[in-house]
Amino acid sequence: MRSDQKISQYLQELEAKHPKALRGNILFYSALKTKGMLDELKELLPWLLAAMIFIPSHFILKDLISHLGNADQAVHFASLTLMLLFMLYVPLILKQAKHSSHSFYQQQKHAPIKLAAVIILQALNIAYLNSVFLQGVLLFFAISFGFIRFYKENLFREESTAQDYYALQQIRRASFWSYKQTIWAKWRYRLMKKGSKEAKLQSIQLQYYLTLHLQLYKYEHEFCKKVKHTDIEKYLDSLM
Repeated sequence: MRSDQKISQYLQELEAKHPKALRGNILFYSALKTKGMLDELKELLPWLLAAMIFIPSHFILKDLISHLGNADQAVHFASLTLMLLFMLYVPLILKQAKHSSHSFYQQQKHAPIKLAAVIILQALNIAYLNSVFLQGVLLFFAISFGFIRFYKENLFREESTAQDYYALQQIRRASFWSYKQTIWAKWRYRLMKKGSKEAKLQSIQLQYYLTLHLQLYKYEHEFCKKVKHTDIEKYLDSLM
C-alpha cells in the first residue's frame, strides 16, 4: 500500500471513530502552503490579502482616532493599534501550532518577541521621531510577523502534492482536537469525587485522549518530514 493510501485510510478510520475531530475544528495557520522558499505568484497572495484587510482597517482606525481628538498623530496611532491587535491573537495561533505541529511552532514561536520589538520601536517613533517612513517599515514587519508567516507555510518539497497538503492539515486538526479533549477530560476529572466510579471512568477517558494526542502529534511530525523541509538548511542542501 502506498504512503498516500495509508494516510487516507488512517484519516478515514479516525473520522469514523471521532467524527468531530475533522469537522468544525479550524486552524488559524498554514492556510497557504508553498514549495521551497519561493513559489512563483503564490507568494504574492498573502500580501494581496493583507493589503485588502489592513489598508482599509488602517484608514478606519486613523479616522476614528482623528475624531477622538488626536488628529496630528492619528496615522501613527492607527499603525500602533494594528500592531497591538496582532499581539493579541498571535499567542492564540501559537497555542494551536504548539499542540498540533512541532515544526511550525518551532519556526514561529518567537513571533511575539519580534512583534513586541516592533511595537516598542513604533512607540519610540511616536514619542520622538514622528517618521511616516519608519512607521511604514515597522508596519510592514508587523504584518509579516503577525499575519504573513502564519497564513503561509513554505519549504514544502517539490514532489509534495495538494493531497499531501490536505492530509497534513487534517492530521493537525485532529491533533489539536485531541489536545482540547484532553484538557476538558482533565477538568472533568478534577471536579469529580476521587475514588468514585465516574472518576475512574473519566480517568480512563483522559488517558485515552492523552495517548491519542501523543500519537497524532508524532504522526504529524513524521509526515511533515516527508512532505517538507523542516528548516532552511535542509532545503538549501536539497538544492546542491
